[in-house]
Amino acid sequence: MSEFFLELFSEEIPPKLQISARENLLKILIDFLNQEKIKYDKNFSAISTPNRLIIFFKKIETLIIRQPIELKGPNTNSSEEAIKGFIKSNKISKSKLIKKKLRMESFIFIKNL
Repeated sequence: MSEFFLELFSEEIPPKLQISARENLLKILIDFLNQEKIKYDKNFSAISTPNRLIIFFKKIETLIIRQPIELKGPNTNSSEEAIKGFIKSNKISKSKLIKKKLRMESFIFIKNL
């Protein structure tokens, strides 16, 4: 675990905007950490001054291991247009495709890391 310190400088911020800005920024960061399943200590703080917004997490996970995600594509017997559409919609090259057999049929997969 390590520390995370974010300090943003700006022109002078009115007091009401300081409060909403720091709360919104903290919420965005917490939502991101939860969505990405990054562990953090609940002992964090958000502070604001007329010229600064500060977010501080005392303990946040430093090593994040992501599990690869396999995305199933069309059947290998599908038309070339279907396969090209799958490649284009996922913005990958043809070399990244993997063929796998599922229930007696072969399908195209990609692995996203």
